Amino acid sequence: MGTTPRVAVLGLGTMGAAMARRISGAGLVTTVWNRSSARSEDFAGGPARVATDVASAVTGADVVLTMLFDADAVESVMAEALPAMRPGTIWLQCSTVGVAAAARFAGQAAAAGVRFVDAPVLGTKAPAEGGKLTALLAGPAGALAEVEPVIQAIATRSVVAGDTAPAASALKLALNAWIATITAGIAQSLTIADRLGLDPALVLEALQGAAADSPYAQLKGGAMLEHGFEAQFEVVGLLKDVRLAREATPGMPQHLLAALDELYSATADGGAGNQDIAAVWRAFQG
Repeated sequence: MGTTPRVAVLGLGTMGAAMARRISGAGLVTTVWNRSSARSEDFAGGPARVATDVASAVTGADVVLTMLFDADAVESVMAEALPAMRPGTIWLQCSTVGVAAAARFAGQAAAAGVRFVDAPVLGTKAPAEGGKLTALLAGPAGALAEVEPVIQAIATRSVVAGDTAPAASALKLALNAWIATITAGIAQSLTIADRLGLDPALVLEALQGAAADSPYAQLKGGAMLEHGFEAQFEVVGLLKDVRLAREATPGMPQHLLAALDELYSATADGGAGNQDIAAVWRAFQG
């Protein structure tokens, strides 16, 4: 592989589409594919080539990037893609699928003669559109070097968690558990203030600049105050990740994970599953 790998992006949801635009915009030869052809229409006319089927999308690619909703979706798509990939191709697996699936996919890649890089990303819609994601990586040093042009197109920083899967996927679960916690936590604090007769905006004002403050709490707290729940990271996606964390840590006390599961499940069941995770605020309003 040269310094400018040919890239196939499989999955054009909110994150995948943004990443594909960044990759093609960086001058890398890019082919895109999505199970629903409607999502491919935005790419008609270039610069990325739109493939009509998985096999033609990955044929000739040096790097195949998957960005799909869950492990089942990845497994289904790669059952068609792997046989069409050249030996030595790198499968850059960016979906959040959990540790068991990441390990399983690494095995499937090896059996097909394909190199596997476990590469979930940290960030939501806006960072993806701006190329400001954080890439979490686990894979052989040679493969990591070869995918560097792709990573540079989508991320401003990367963290190498190890040299084999599922180290990066494990790190992603730990991080998304924190995101679930801080988002639910600020929702709870705003609600407590409101129930005690205060303007909940005072919570964010008092936190600002304090040691306990965080940009994320301000961002999601502000969205809650404004009831601005346009999806940056959908509730159903974070709920999936909380459950993956629970499955991966059966021997750990799970009181907090269980509470998060309940809160985000209630939010989804209440009709906000496709809204932003800030909508967990609704779970405190009953």
